Amino acid sequence: MQKRIDDLNEMTPVEDAARRVLALRLEVVRDRIADALSSGEERLQHVHALRVASRRAAAAVDLFESYLPKKVFKEVRHQLRVIRRAAGTARDWDVVLEQYSAGLKHAELVDQPAYDMLIGYALAHRVPAQLRLQQACPEYPFGFDRLMASTLAAIRSRGPGRETFGGYARRLLAQTVGEFAALCDRDDGEWVHLHRVRIAGKRLRYTLEIVRECVAASFETTLAPALVSLQETLGLVNDNRNAAHLLREILGGLEYCQIATGNRYRTFVERQLQDCEILMRNGREGYIRWLQQWRSLAIQQALAALHPHAIPR
Repeated sequence: MQKRIDDLNEMTPVEDAARRVLALRLEVVRDRIADALSSGEERLQHVHALRVASRRAAAAVDLFESYLPKKVFKEVRHQLRVIRRAAGTARDWDVVLEQYSAGLKHAELVDQPAYDMLIGYALAHRVPAQLRLQQACPEYPFGFDRLMASTLAAIRSRGPGRETFGGYARRLLAQTVGEFAALCDRDDGEWVHLHRVRIAGKRLRYTLEIVRECVAASFETTLAPALVSLQETLGLVNDNRNAAHLLREILGGLEYCQIATGNRYRTFVERQLQDCEILMRNGREGYIRWLQQWRSLAIQQALAALHPHAIPR
């Protein structure tokens, strides 16, 4: 998809920028829904693309919240959340299936039954996840087309003067950066917090893609790579955290439902769980190193580039 929107500039009226950005971002979601609901080997990539597209669209909606009526904002934000969560659930199971299907190809004979069990368990969740994804897109494509049309038609000016995108974008980006930095500073060592940082980092990154023409180039070259690095580090943590949750759930089920036959799987599942926990700890240490680098990036200097009188690029 088109990540950056290059035909916006400093003097573009905000309502015009909102129509342009929201049209592009919502159109991508609409197209990705069609791909994700289709059959074929590439559907796995399409589901992931839909999840990303819905996040990008939500970041755009958040950016222009003040130019949308509250009811319209809530409606489009809610629908994007429903789609993102449904696609996210399907994607999480796809990751599990890919991991264990790849492992099965090189597995020792003694471990193959356990791989088969894990793949079967994942399939039992992935199949209904596709149904929930379909249910998240009612009356597609016409329902989503109506949502797009009503959202774009509702964009309104906030006063007699026409606010320019440059000043608006820098002010909102400075606020988003500040909120993200404050979230990082509240680190409590819990995995839930790392997930929140990951999501907030995505939102900041997707916002930066929209407003990049209105900020100093040095700001983008400083912030964007840091956010990419964060997503790589915490993405691995998140995948292994999800896998660890699955493995603990299976271990509990073996103890409750399959006491007699569960031992043929138990050793393998416990070994997989230990591997996940090691990778999670490594990811946590990687995040700590990232956080130290983040704090040394001279963020205050970067924020100065967002001042309304700063000359972009």
